Amino acid sequence: METLRHVVCGTDFSQPAEQALELALELASLLTVVHVCELGSDELDDRRLKECSEALEGLVARVQRSRGGVTGVLRHGNPWEKLDNVAAEVGAGLIVVGRHGAGRGRRVEMGSVADQLVRFSSRPVLTVPHDLTRLDSEAFERRS
Repeated sequence: METLRHVVCGTDFSQPAEQALELALELASLLTVVHVCELGSDELDDRRLKECSEALEGLVARVQRSRGGVTGVLRHGNPWEKLDNVAAEVGAGLIVVGRHGAGRGRRVEMGSVADQLVRFSSRPVLTVPHDLTRLDSEAFERRS
């Protein structure tokens, strides 16, 4: 599988986001991991930002132990818009995000962030199913 120069991967620290991160790591030579912290208008915002920052720093540090070329970006606001903005800022060729699905045999629903990115992003978006357990390159290429 050919690697892309720069990929942005959105994370909300969920299992689908973790699976999206694994795939993004296989696709990218440079990876920017983005977490968008949605804030209210109360005194808890400072604490929430600090928690988001620490979680993102921990995730990036864990990934960097096994591989370089990974940076983290923390933003606050509308998640899909901020992910698209960061992708444009860093010149990414692809945005990768996890999606939450209903499972086989039922109507598949994407999360609202993935759905908005697919509809309105300025660049290609890859959504990763919530039940992806392991990327098999040959099987992935056959499905393409």
